[in-house]
Amino acid sequence: MIRNKTRALGLQTAAWTAALGVLGFTATGGASASCAFMLPGKADSPPQAPSGYAHMRPAVYRDARPGTFVQVGDLFGPSIVGLWKVEFVAEGNTLIPDGVLVDFGTAMWNEDGTEAMVSGGRQPATGDVCMGAWVQTGRGSFRLSHIALAYGPDSTGKISYLGPASIIENVVLDPSGNTFTGHFTTTQYAAAPTPGEPFSEFKEESSTVQPPTPINGTITGKRVTAN
Repeated sequence: MIRNKTRALGLQTAAWTAALGVLGFTATGGASASCAFMLPGKADSPPQAPSGYAHMRPAVYRDARPGTFVQVGDLFGPSIVGLWKVEFVAEGNTLIPDGVLVDFGTAMWNEDGTEAMVSGGRQPATGDVCMGAWVQTGRGSFRLSHIALAYGPDSTGKISYLGPASIIENVVLDPSGNTFTGHFTTTQYAAAPTPGEPFSEFKEESSTVQPPTPINGTITGKRVTAN
């Protein structure tokens, strides 16, 4: 009888210990899969990045101690995924004065690493929708490679395809996650002369840059929310 009571007491104590351990884990924030995860025992084998950070480089794990709980925000910073109001302002160009509004619009940064923008500075007939691909380069910093297909009047005045523009953006997200600032470079290329190779103008040996590009400047973004 005494042996059975001792065994029962031991099981009960073990159960309470386990329960307190779970409560303590939850109180530290580590139990929430949306805001924290546990790093593996080997620092050279980083875990799969949580949803919304699929493009974060593994190098950020090097400063984390193996086998410890780390807040996602500590490693990655706020997510850039979402809808943004953006403005492009010229800076550091020869032919375009500083402060000139180059373009503006709304941009959607998607979780899968793609991006799409609707330009407010271009008429729909001249190609106001463009797309890109992005990667996170550090805590709160991102690089976007964007392609815009430009249309405009040709020598006869008819609206036709002029060629693609390459827009490179490097931006840094504010700790609040609601604004970003950065730098952009836009290079407009002439339409490809070779039929069947609409993007051959990106090849250095056959590309023709249209003046006054490249255009350099600053970009700012403000998050659009449901509120």
